[in-house]
Amino acid sequence: MNIEKVLFIGGNLRNFASVQIRCQDIAPRLGCDSVFSVKNAEEVPSRYSAFICVTACLKQEDIFKLAAKGPVIWDVIDVPPPKHGVSVYLTSTERAKQWFAAYGRVEVIPHHHCNFSGVPNPQDCRRPAWIGNLTWYPKLEGIDHDLYNVRTMTGNDVAQAYRRIGIGLNLRRNCRQSDFHVEINSGIKLINCIGFGIPSVSSDEPAYHEIGEDCTIFADINEYVKCVHQLQEDEELYYRFRKNCLQASSKFHISSILKKYCSLIESL
Repeated sequence: MNIEKVLFIGGNLRNFASVQIRCQDIAPRLGCDSVFSVKNAEEVPSRYSAFICVTACLKQEDIFKLAAKGPVIWDVIDVPPPKHGVSVYLTSTERAKQWFAAYGRVEVIPHHHCNFSGVPNPQDCRRPAWIGNLTWYPKLEGIDHDLYNVRTMTGNDVAQAYRRIGIGLNLRRNCRQSDFHVEINSGIKLINCIGFGIPSVSSDEPAYHEIGEDCTIFADINEYVKCVHQLQEDEELYYRFRKNCLQASSKFHISSILKKYCSLIESL
């Protein structure tokens, strides 16, 4: 497939961090065009013959119209994808791939971290922070920490937030929607921590085990305070996790992830 024939179709760029990460960051670096917040297939320019949909607000009939022109690739994020008209499903973990295996062809492309420079954080910071969508914030108590709501931040804002912290708090509030989300979670919080060399404390979720089991301490809501204190006070422990993060960081650098997109496009 000629890469100039591939169009990324993203949802609302302002409301979804996933659209920034999986569409706005990726498309121009591949040499692909992108459009955002289209409401139907008629708004998609006719010169393209392959479509990568990232949180796209398209109805089933629109997907069929695009599929008549060429393969539709659907990036599975947050909600179940359409079952018809899609040639390839993208997931960010092997766990999510297994979840949707019955849908057809599924390829795994992890999220990239937002440390595009690859330069790690300074070694002396021990400031904890939670960064994410407040829907999943578990109201952490018992420890002083910073809180960042990604729904109000640009990609650069998120990168700057990670630059200011020394311990990541990748913990999730339990609620009715969390079971499914945990199963298909991209693990982006841990991936970003890895990218900056930040040790972290994480919920016991499949994506985090798959992405960096030796890069974080797993703890539930009753244990995280103790774990944070360990990372703040035990230098050997902190540097061991930092080293593991730095060793894993290149796997999730955007340059590594772009190669996976190129392989996918070549296979279409």
